[in-house]
Amino acid sequence: MTSSSVYRGPLWFQKLRALERMAYSVERFICIASLVVMVFATGYAVMTRNLHIASPNYGELGLAALIPLTLVGGAMCTYLGSHISVEIMQVAPSRFLRNIAEIAAAVFSIVFACFYIYSGVILVEEFRYTGDKLLDLGTPLWILAAFFPFGMGLMIFHCIVRMLCVVFGAPKYEESGAAA
Repeated sequence: MTSSSVYRGPLWFQKLRALERMAYSVERFICIASLVVMVFATGYAVMTRNLHIASPNYGELGLAALIPLTLVGGAMCTYLGSHISVEIMQVAPSRFLRNIAEIAAAVFSIVFACFYIYSGVILVEEFRYTGDKLLDLGTPLWILAAFFPFGMGLMIFHCIVRMLCVVFGAPKYEESGAAA
C-alpha cells in the first residue's frame, strides 16, 4: 500500500493536520531559540564572572529561557508522542485497547493543560497588574507567564488532533513528518 492510498480523513481534518505541522515548526523554533539563549547567556555570565568583567547578569536570560523551553517544549513533545507515553499504547494486543489508551492519555493531558492555562492566565494578570520584573535586567514577568497559556493551548490542540487521528484511523504522524 502506497502512502497516497492511506486514508487520511476528510479534507477539514487534513487541513487541521497541516496547521498542526505548522504549529510544530513554530514550537521547534521557539525551543531551539530558547536553547541558544540559554547557552550563550549562561556562557557569557560564566565568562564575565571568571574574568572579573563588570557586566549586567545576562545569565538571567538563560534562566528565563527555561520557561518557553519547558512549556512550549511540552506541547512539542505531545505532537511527537513522547510527552505522555503509556506502554499499553504500544504493546496492547488489540487496536481497540491501544486506541482507548491513546484517547485516555489525551484526555488526561487536556485536563492537566486546562489547569495550567487557568493558572497561567491568573499569573499574567497578576504580573501585568503589579509590574513585577526579574531583578537584574528588568524582564517583565508577564511575558514569561504568557507561555503558560500559550504552551498549554498548543498541547490541547495536539491532543485533540491525536484523538481525531484515532477516530479517523489516520497515522499519528505524516510519513515525511517529524517523527518519521
